[in-house]
Amino acid sequence: MSMTDFLKNPVKILIVDDSWVLRRVLRGTLSQRDDVHIVGEATNGIEALEMILKLQPDVILLDMEMPVMDGMTTLQHLMIQTPTPTIMLSSLSKRGTARCFDALKYGAVDFVSKNSFFQGMDGAAHSKLVLEKIFDAAQTSVQSIDPMHQTVHPVIAARKGEKVVFCEDCGTRQIIKNWPLSKDTLKCSKCGDDISLLIDKRYRRMNFITVIGAGESGYANLLKIIPALNPDMGGAICVMILDDRERVESFVQYLDAICDFEVVAGQNGTTIEGGCCYIFSGLERVLLSPYSGHYSFQVKPVDKSGDSETIDKLMISAAALLKGRMAGVLLSGSDSNGIKGVEAILGEGGSCFILTPEHCLHKTMTSGPYVRFNLQGDLDEIKLSAEIQKCHYENKENVITA
Repeated sequence: MSMTDFLKNPVKILIVDDSWVLRRVLRGTLSQRDDVHIVGEATNGIEALEMILKLQPDVILLDMEMPVMDGMTTLQHLMIQTPTPTIMLSSLSKRGTARCFDALKYGAVDFVSKNSFFQGMDGAAHSKLVLEKIFDAAQTSVQSIDPMHQTVHPVIAARKGEKVVFCEDCGTRQIIKNWPLSKDTLKCSKCGDDISLLIDKRYRRMNFITVIGAGESGYANLLKIIPALNPDMGGAICVMILDDRERVESFVQYLDAICDFEVVAGQNGTTIEGGCCYIFSGLERVLLSPYSGHYSFQVKPVDKSGDSETIDKLMISAAALLKGRMAGVLLSGSDSNGIKGVEAILGEGGSCFILTPEHCLHKTMTSGPYVRFNLQGDLDEIKLSAEIQKCHYENKENVITA
């Protein structure tokens, strides 16, 4: 639904839940509004898929646990056939669980806890929360996702038959003319040190870094972007999510299981290596620091009210050290954190990108830099991952030392 349509027409809602009690509660909440309209109710996934084709809802409220066809299976069919912004209803899944991240990976845009309708939360406050989620979802564009045929994302191809590797000891570039070789190591032409050619040990030198900032609504975007990146592109990825540490650590474990990149929770003193994706909570102040010819992270915890510019400070710190050898990226988020960071990166000659606001559940984080710095505004997750890889491949032959 476009913003113009959103302002003129009520948001069409389809409720899919086998509980008549919850459907009645939702009906009572939503039927009192002029800006939303319940177009139908279904009790299982099969009924829902039939109704979606006929009713063409703007937003679907979809129960995770149902008989006949459960919510996850329904979501996968839905995103193949008729992609529609979907908010999952669940009493079992909390944000930060693998089940939650699975749903986001397969196309859901948000979650509502069913327990909150009945346990300990003010009814008016919860109704307001649900309505805000519905309106945010109605303004979010979703794409077709086929879990059996993941899109192969474009990369910058190396010259056919050639490979470039670097000596970890002296940094000398080695051009291998007839790749792949039958052996696992190569002697450095300068210092004679052994260079590993194994896939998980190549390109460990940190020759470029991309810093990504996101709010808690950015998990779904990251689940489409990070798995599309190839560790072979060189350099490192650093992600800061404005969410609590426990949930971010759960996301790290989930993302590492589905990525070729090594995904780790960043720690104080960690040396930055190529081929790694480091993820931090927004409740951490993270700075880059030169250390023994390399770069490392300086990490200090902050309380929830202590620092509202953690993404900015990370980007500014990286830009001051790496100059044009870095990129900054902003995804979905309800905070304006990141504007100063983008300004610093651009000022040092780096590259900056934003996810198209249409794919952001919360658009505040991307809308400010988009207008202020005239950034490209049509990059979905596929195009954005390609831009990140392009930056890394173009800088892959550069060796940077602190």
